[in-house]
Amino acid sequence: LDWHNQTPTPNPDTLYFMAFFNTKDVGPIVIDVPPAGDDGSLNANIVNLWQMAIEDAGLKGADQGKGAKYVLVPPGYDKPTPNGFTPLKLDTFSAYAIFRANLKSHGDKDVADAIAYGKRIRIYPLSQAANPPATKFTDAKDVLFDSTIRYDASFFEGLNRIVQKEPWLERDRVMID
Repeated sequence: LDWHNQTPTPNPDTLYFMAFFNTKDVGPIVIDVPPAGDDGSLNANIVNLWQMAIEDAGLKGADQGKGAKYVLVPPGYDKPTPNGFTPLKLDTFSAYAIFRANLKSHGDKDVADAIAYGKRIRIYPLSQAANPPATKFTDAKDVLFDSTIRYDASFFEGLNRIVQKEPWLERDRVMID
């Protein structure tokens, strides 16, 4: 990591793969986590828009490293999930996942192996499960990624944008009222 990654809590001992989801227009989204093995492993956190945990995946997750096909199900979606898929019900339309590919060492081969393993993660709309498209990976190494909190009017502009697009959560009722 270098200065391009403006994440409040980066970890230099892992490789990050991040995915951001919006199920509002696409519907349910599949996160296909590969099984752990000699070729690699990961730990992942899947959270809603407000960073509330939905599920963990990988070695320390629900699949315990066996791999799984998780389906992010948007609010109000009432169709059954196909066999072999694990539904994760969202209370927001937007969500994201942070996948941490585990490194055996910081050696070039182990880093390359962890990247190759991480690129086995597949993400696609459930509607395309019969013929999933390839997952596109973008290397953000030299791209400014600024996830710091702005303490100015832009904070409230961003918050307003999200509040207008997402369902209200019952836990927030007192603030909304």
